[in-house]
Amino acid sequence: MSESDDTYTPLDDDEQIKQLSSECISLSDDFNKFSEECAFLCDAFAAVTREPDNISPQTGEGIRHLSCWLKEQAENYRERIEQLHQSLSALAREL
Repeated sequence: MSESDDTYTPLDDDEQIKQLSSECISLSDDFNKFSEECAFLCDAFAAVTREPDNISPQTGEGIRHLSCWLKEQAENYRERIEQLHQSLSALAREL
């Protein structure tokens, strides 16, 4: 049997810094897009609630669905930020 070429090799400090920097930039870009979507949805929710008598069951369901989506997205960003923070802290302790 031949040995696998997929052996794990730890990243050196420079490679870890580059990888974490790339993850940070990606997270920042993703969060900026999410923030823009949140601003749009908040404006839409505010406009809809100005006339509560005109909120149909479908509109109410849409608001509920989007509210759940926003909450889930915020939790995902919180987790990604925490993971990045832990990785950066571990790297700082190594340096």
